[in-house]
Amino acid sequence: MKDRKNKGGRPALENKKRFRINVRFDETEHKKVLQNAETAGMSKSEWVRKSAILRRIVPRFTQEQIKALRVITGASNNLNRLTKKAHQTGLLDVATECRNTISHINHCIDKLLRHDSEGN
Repeated sequence: MKDRKNKGGRPALENKKRFRINVRFDETEHKKVLQNAETAGMSKSEWVRKSAILRRIVPRFTQEQIKALRVITGASNNLNRLTKKAHQTGLLDVATECRNTISHINHCIDKLLRHDSEGN
């Protein structure tokens, strides 16, 4: 068995960073990165790496969410129409329609909120 002599120097990293991603910043963004890194007591590379991995990114609306928002918009238009009718004919005449429309809006909002919480 051969004895390996310690040649000195820095020991090899256990989890060596092998991949590089080039990112461009404008002047304002770069100043913000430097400020955030300094505040956190990190190098800018370390801060960008941690931010990219640990921060929660809020995705754009899904097709299902867009559909639910359109339904809510339509239902709110119905609610406005019912409000006008209630002022003209009295609230008792349109109370059931109002309850149904409000229930529909609440259902759509619940659906949106459930979908959003699934992504967390």
